[in-house]
Amino acid sequence: MKLKTLKMLVKLIEKGSFSAVADKLNLTQPAVSMQIKALEDRFNTDLVLRQEKEIKLTPAGKVVYRQSKKILNAWEEAKVEVEQVKGETFDQLIIGASTIPSEYLLPDLLAKFYKRFPQVEVLIKVGDSAEVINTLKDREVDLIIVGSKPNRNQFEVVSVIEDRLVLILPPEHKLGDASQVSLADLVEERVLIREEGSGTRKAMLAGLKKAGINKNEFNIGIQLGSTEAVISAVEAGLGVSFVSELAANKAVTNGRVVRVKVSDMLISRKLYLAYHQERKNETLIKEFRNIF
Repeated sequence: MKLKTLKMLVKLIEKGSFSAVADKLNLTQPAVSMQIKALEDRFNTDLVLRQEKEIKLTPAGKVVYRQSKKILNAWEEAKVEVEQVKGETFDQLIIGASTIPSEYLLPDLLAKFYKRFPQVEVLIKVGDSAEVINTLKDREVDLIIVGSKPNRNQFEVVSVIEDRLVLILPPEHKLGDASQVSLADLVEERVLIREEGSGTRKAMLAGLKKAGINKNEFNIGIQLGSTEAVISAVEAGLGVSFVSELAANKAVTNGRVVRVKVSDMLISRKLYLAYHQERKNETLIKEFRNIF
């Protein structure tokens, strides 16, 4: 019995069609059908029922499907254990992250990671993007997630998610009910901004420049060291700001701030995963990358 045949059965039930499995595994549909037929011949019974466009398991099929998943999971665990025996250490993974990924992205990622590696201790080092990139350069961390693209030849860099910067205002702000505003509407406002080295700051200033606006045209009154500090300052009425949409969503839902569209400025940026190229085949780094 081949593992790939068991995997085909599992994929067939999850995808619901032979054609979808064929596309996923880069095979022809007849080839997938032949593998499932061979599996049925092995057990001398039908495993799946083909009813019009629907695929259903027979009672025997349910048993084979359930046990196939166990076998495939056990095989993945065996590969991990073999890597451990070969000398890789799985005691600890150190992740560097800028503030947006650390607060609004990493919690969900780590929940998925711990399902695969509950024994691994994960340490998070947080700083602005420039600081975090330096920790990777100095090998103080195993991998990083940042809002500024690391430009170093020794790094493997992967774009993992796209984020936008959005305008947030205090709840009672005079522009809060507008369907959209322009940059000209914000000239008289105190604009709050992140500190030097922040990926959010870099993206905001790049967006203004692209729109033909010099930062000196705005009243940039306060620099703050984290996105949560910016949101709290906006909530308190100290000014307006552009922040990550990932960060703004919860604050808007809770009524702490309001979000208003800016007609003449769209700031989109990516978040990046990076690690040293020579470590790209290490199991923990590969597994963490595969979460995305």
